[in-house]
Amino acid sequence: MLLAIPVFNEESNLPLFFESLFPKLPSKISQVLFINDGSSDHSAQLLESIAEKNSIVSIVHHTENQGYGQAMITAMNETKNRNHRYLITMDCDRQHRPEDIQRFIDFDLNIDVVSGSRYLPTSRSCGQPPTDRVEVNTRITKLLNKKYEWQQPQKWQLTDSFCGFKRYNMQNIDSSRFSEKGYAFPMEFWAYAAAAQLSIQELAVSRIYTTDSRSFGEDLDRTRKRYQYYLKVFYQSQKKFQLLKK
Repeated sequence: MLLAIPVFNEESNLPLFFESLFPKLPSKISQVLFINDGSSDHSAQLLESIAEKNSIVSIVHHTENQGYGQAMITAMNETKNRNHRYLITMDCDRQHRPEDIQRFIDFDLNIDVVSGSRYLPTSRSCGQPPTDRVEVNTRITKLLNKKYEWQQPQKWQLTDSFCGFKRYNMQNIDSSRFSEKGYAFPMEFWAYAAAAQLSIQELAVSRIYTTDSRSFGEDLDRTRKRYQYYLKVFYQSQKKFQLLKK
């Protein structure tokens, strides 16, 4: 399995992330890929340093910031290019616990997408999530559940549409169909997943917030603008994938 981690200006988080990740890294993870998305701080140097010390670590550098979605597309493409079947993605801002990687590995390998959820009854909570993010996540998740009947492997309801902690079976996912480079990538992915009839299950992960200072960019920091952007990409993606056959 390949573990992919997007990085953009994370110099303050990377040292602690390295300390928590590598001692707990499961043996099933044969490669760790960092996607440096055009960081302008010292993230690139920190990544190069850790790669020199760990033979399983590799880095893809985007020469400029292309966006979260492009980092995910790069991760998916690299997984296929390196002949891995399974991809696990997580963030390095300390909102995802490395201890949970093993749980994604152990989950039924027949499931196409194992999606972390911070809002299941068994999800643990640490810190208070920003109200606007919870509101947008809730509204988008309700929309997805209204539009799609998640039937695989049985009917269920999505509880967290934006968690980046996931396991993908790339054998059944065509990453060449994705084009959304920004934070609305999950909208495109869920539209694809429904159209392709991928099997999906959620896995409870911790809801960890140590800071509310994360920025989506000047325009998208405004809740209404961000929500409208997500809706636009969602409806475009629905149209794009409506004739998709698995």
